[in-house]
Amino acid sequence: MNVVEKRDFIHSHLHQINEPVIDEMYNKMLSFLNEYLIEESEEDIKNGNTVTHEALKQEVHNWRLTK
Repeated sequence: MNVVEKRDFIHSHLHQINEPVIDEMYNKMLSFLNEYLIEESEEDIKNGNTVTHEALKQEVHNWRLTK
């Protein structure tokens, strides 16, 4: 079974699973996603893909002007 088939299977059967199991699956997925983001961020830092504090402040300032 490939990844797309597995996702479809999980999605199509979620309604059959009780809430404690859904909660457990949710927490595991959240943990995996957070770990992935941390690893991705660490890799960005190692590769020098960073933004200065001043650039972030300017970006936030630009967001505020578009509201």
